[in-house]
Amino acid sequence: MDNKTWPLHENGYRPWYFAGGRLFTFLLLILFLLSLLLLAAWHDAGVTGRVEQYDIVIYGGSFAGCAAARTAALVAPHKSILLVVPDPVPALGSTGTIGGQNFFDLRRWRGQLVAKGSFARWYGQTGQFYHPGTMATLLRADLAKHDNISILWCHDIEAVDYTSHPRHIAQLVLREVFPDRNGVTRWGSDVRRVKGQVFVDASDDGRLTRLAGVTTTSGRYDWPAGYLDDSERELPQEQKTARITTAGLARQQAATLMFKVRGVETPPPRAGRVLTIGDLTFTRDPRGGLGIAGGSRTFRENPVVRAFNDHYAPRGFALKPLNAASDGRDSSQWWVNALVVFNVDGRACLRDRGTSRYPAVREDYLDVDTARLKAREMLKNPAFLEALRQFSTVNPATGQRYGFARAELVRDSRGEPVVGDILYLRETIHLPLDAEKVGHGTENTNYALTAEACQGAGDGSGRTGTRGRTGKTGAAKLTANNSRIPSPAADAANYPTRIGLGYYAMDINAYTYRDLKQNGVYTWPVTGTVRPDWERQGGEPQNPVYLPYRMLVTPRAENLLVPGYATGASSLAWAEIRVIPNLCVLGDAAGAAAARAVLYGEAPARFGPAQISWVQQTLRRMGARLEK
Repeated sequence: MDNKTWPLHENGYRPWYFAGGRLFTFLLLILFLLSLLLLAAWHDAGVTGRVEQYDIVIYGGSFAGCAAARTAALVAPHKSILLVVPDPVPALGSTGTIGGQNFFDLRRWRGQLVAKGSFARWYGQTGQFYHPGTMATLLRADLAKHDNISILWCHDIEAVDYTSHPRHIAQLVLREVFPDRNGVTRWGSDVRRVKGQVFVDASDDGRLTRLAGVTTTSGRYDWPAGYLDDSERELPQEQKTARITTAGLARQQAATLMFKVRGVETPPPRAGRVLTIGDLTFTRDPRGGLGIAGGSRTFRENPVVRAFNDHYAPRGFALKPLNAASDGRDSSQWWVNALVVFNVDGRACLRDRGTSRYPAVREDYLDVDTARLKAREMLKNPAFLEALRQFSTVNPATGQRYGFARAELVRDSRGEPVVGDILYLRETIHLPLDAEKVGHGTENTNYALTAEACQGAGDGSGRTGTRGRTGKTGAAKLTANNSRIPSPAADAANYPTRIGLGYYAMDINAYTYRDLKQNGVYTWPVTGTVRPDWERQGGEPQNPVYLPYRMLVTPRAENLLVPGYATGASSLAWAEIRVIPNLCVLGDAAGAAAARAVLYGEAPARFGPAQISWVQQTLRRMGARLEK
């Protein structure tokens, strides 16, 4: 209606609501749009109204996450860093603290510790065996020295917002988590949105990488198809259906539930000494912590242990050769790594069931929460404790028995066995180089760190060792007098972009219970059992491997760094890299790269030689080891 047609007031003027009709309509429209914006802002902030902005967001309270946070804070002290801890209790260290794995897996090279940087710092303060609570406190105190580090406790990722072309992570939707009465992690009510420039996935399950839509492979999917179960092999395209089955879903290494015992008897070795009696090795590290490792002969020959595994391994549980550490210096309680839990998908948790976050899981696999509950119930089985007690040995010189012959479970106030708050996972997902080329048999072609590079790593001279290896990796030639000429190092190509060294045994803890036997006889370790070609390809790595920068990045998310379990290592290479010292090396590198990115406004996935050289120089200043 035109203003000219609007009625006049009896005094001869038009009312304000008619005279300014167009203006009034415009104002109403503005108010409506403002209300929509306010509603969107309220929704964006969640029920708490919290929207937080940081320069660097690190997901995962693991040792790798702590290393990344510490290094980034030192290199970029004026940039804000948020460490998101998704574990259900407010403590740092993940598997190495609340998980109960208080035994650093070390393998020295030429008598030296290979992992330097943050790991060497923490190891020097605690030793190889430690009290988990003390370690968590140490990590927290170390990070508290940096004013630019904030920690968000007990919040996990509910959603990842990202853009495409190129893919760029914009923010995380984080929801509170807490443990219920049975220790199952549940969603809470507090919701926050966190924005960042650079994101770091230092988690054990690769959740940030996966929910950001980055292509990954699960477990041993990249193995040659001939070494996979029929159910793990990808179906030919013409045989695929829309129905989700186990086909193409590769297995992950078995998990462990750490548990506590008392009544362990040990000889009195002096600090820094190692004493082997029978098939058990007793070590007191220089800081006073006690550790026990071994039991391969007991595992193989003891009738009680064999009977336990014969009966329960097909049901998903087995006793393996163990390692254990006292719960702090002179403690009468011990954390034990012995109960293998098969058929666990480390990506899956109960709180995600029924949502798009829940991954496609094998029909014979369990989520981490259900597996943990079932494993805790197994500990209550009298047959389990009877089998555990077989891991003991007698000193022939004194007749004194040592080990677990008198072990008893430590129980909480409800009478439940004291166990880790989370499962000790050994494998989840891996980051390939090219999403279009994922497939079986790609372990040496489509990952930044290959099995070939690990097995044929050089000794620092540019050549590999002289074990007389045959096959494609590390092949050694014979001269006329039968002396060995070492072949070029298989990790030489990694040298220009190296961000540290990785070193450990290529240690696989079995994928199925059938892996525990070879020709009907219990065998440990199992790497050669599950991969008959492993010895031909070089066997156990003899030298540290150069870790290339591109392990940490993917073009499918240009502002993401991945030093956690989802890092760019093939499954067999991961068997060497998966221990805490190596993950700390990756964490330090990710922290330095994240700092570089936010200081110079760059994308980590696009780093070239100049940026990588800067990262290398920074790591050297921080005490990292880049040379053999």
